[in-house]
Amino acid sequence: MQQSLENAVSHWNKVAPVIDTPKNPEEYETLLGNLKDAMTLVENSSDNPLNGLIKVISSAAEEYERSKLVEQQGSALLALRYLIKLHDIKQSELKEIGSQGVVSEILNGKRSLTLRHVRELAKKFNVSPAVFID
Repeated sequence: MQQSLENAVSHWNKVAPVIDTPKNPEEYETLLGNLKDAMTLVENSSDNPLNGLIKVISSAAEEYERSKLVEQQGSALLALRYLIKLHDIKQSELKEIGSQGVVSEILNGKRSLTLRHVRELAKKFNVSPAVFID
């Protein structure tokens, strides 16, 4: 075995919990905390070795999000609310949809998402546009 692989195997019990795909909301929140901490350590440095760790943690978070959104199928509004909560986003941060009034109307079910909204939200949350289509 290569020396680097041997090192990874010997430390796996400490590394695995940091990068494993979460199984519940608490583990997901911990994963997001780890991601934020790693990003703080990197400080936008493109050659930092922790960038690989950030990529793996991000992939685990995306996998969890995709699996949870599948459970939410059938309701674009539920999916949007779920993503907003998951990412701790405020209505004012959803400029992709429009003004805060428009966002409020959509979240309260008084207005539907347009095709433009669906495309922008899918891009923002890195999910399939189908998530936002009933």
